[in-house]
Amino acid sequence: MIDFDKEFTDTQIGLIGVSNEAHALEKEINTTSESISRLIKEVRELDYTIPEEPQKSKPLITSSENYSKEFFSNLTEQFEEQIIKEINSGANLLPVTTRLDYTVAFAIGVIGAVVDMLFVKIPSDTKYLNQFEQKGSEITKWLKTLGVGEDGKLNDFFKGLEQATKVSFDASTKNNLGNYNEEISGFYPKTHRLMSLGHDPFYGLIFGLLDMLNGNITFIDSKGVIHSVAIEKYQEVALKEKVFAPFIWLGHILSDICTKMGIPIPGWGFTQLLQFGSFGENKRTIADVTRYMYLEGYDLRHFATMGVVPGVIDFCTKVYFKITLAEKDSYSLLYQQNLNEVHDRIRLQKILFMSHSVATSSNILKVFMYHGNPTALNFNEILIFIKHSIEMMRIQQRKTDAEKVIRNRNRINEGWKKFK
Repeated sequence: MIDFDKEFTDTQIGLIGVSNEAHALEKEINTTSESISRLIKEVRELDYTIPEEPQKSKPLITSSENYSKEFFSNLTEQFEEQIIKEINSGANLLPVTTRLDYTVAFAIGVIGAVVDMLFVKIPSDTKYLNQFEQKGSEITKWLKTLGVGEDGKLNDFFKGLEQATKVSFDASTKNNLGNYNEEISGFYPKTHRLMSLGHDPFYGLIFGLLDMLNGNITFIDSKGVIHSVAIEKYQEVALKEKVFAPFIWLGHILSDICTKMGIPIPGWGFTQLLQFGSFGENKRTIADVTRYMYLEGYDLRHFATMGVVPGVIDFCTKVYFKITLAEKDSYSLLYQQNLNEVHDRIRLQKILFMSHSVATSSNILKVFMYHGNPTALNFNEILIFIKHSIEMMRIQQRKTDAEKVIRNRNRINEGWKKFK
């Protein structure tokens, strides 16, 4: 540690000594100046042309009183304040993003937008609002041919899987719910997989298993009402079926993926709780819009198609990052190597964030180009953009104590080199 009090006390003593010497020199200069003035006066009496008397220079240091104890105390405080501010400064802790990085990130984002427009499009051919002919994605169209025959029905494998994995949460109409007398809105064969939480490819592992073990079905109707109904024939489930419930659930989900309506995007069923908003001439809520999207083919297969955009962006970005990655100095200190790795990851994250920002903005523009068709929204890309946005927030709020220490140490080393 540096003892600033001792350092500045020594400096103060030295400066006072210099001030005293300067004061003595000032007296000597004044005496000499008076002698010169007398000589000039005498020479002028002899009628010689003498240049004008030079101005007496003002000494830099006039008195030791200017360097009092209070002066050095204030000077010490200023130095300490400046040093502490510099030590704690967060400047230059993020790796530098070059102009080339910005250009490439923008270009990659544009590539993602082009892929979205040309290949992802919308789930299927449609005449939106009964007046706009819009072509669907060829990739999604191909995915919907998998697992089915030429007649559009499940092939023998998936048909057998469907028969072997009967589950309680697969009820598709109110008639399948027995004597349940509560009002149910919008629950029918085309929407039952959207509304039944057991069919969710992610959260269904929780809700589906609970329904199977209890012989129930849990679903959210089009009004946002949550229903949990006991299915009589599944109330007495054999113990061996409970043990194999996860495998039965997985088999049932696999068989439903290839059906005409498919299964919803993870978490999509919960959108039926969003009973607010006012969109279009019919003043539809968010729940109404998301239900419409599912009925128009916005299912797990189209979700996979939408994943092509973030996939292309991530691939192109990481290829560029690998090409431009600086060579590692294997002889550098370990802490410097670790810091370089951290900054490399941050630089990659910044480029990914910029690329996905461009692609997401372009996707919003795509929705307008499709006359407001909500199925043109790339939900997969939006999720990835949100993920990278959160990562950037975490980077900004990360603990930087170690990075500051290393940065300050490097500055000290650079400063010492200037004295060599």
